[in-house]
Amino acid sequence: MEVPAVAAVAILTVFVGMGLITDGGTVGWVFGAWVITGMVAAAALVRPVGLWIVVPAPPIVLLIVVVVRIAWHWQPVWGNTKELVAAFAPPYLHGFPWLAAAVGVGLTIAVIRITRR
Repeated sequence: MEVPAVAAVAILTVFVGMGLITDGGTVGWVFGAWVITGMVAAAALVRPVGLWIVVPAPPIVLLIVVVVRIAWHWQPVWGNTKELVAAFAPPYLHGFPWLAAAVGVGLTIAVIRITRR
């Protein structure tokens, strides 16, 4: 079963969101496990043409999830640059190794899928 790229990115978004929720808002190994599992699922299920959309998606997906989380909690950060940076920076600083690992896993799956065709 192969899904369109938009559906695969939506799957990845759910996993990234679950990683932030289950890790209690911090970004640690639980978040990393969710992100990498989401990348495996998304890269394995996407159509071959959509691999190049899904593989680099984790940083953008994290941005979307953080924006939704800030909007959901009605945090007044949009008018103050310092508060905006304080809200966005920690997930990226602490999550960078996990995002890089997820992209690496996605690239590995993409290479395997392309060579098997």
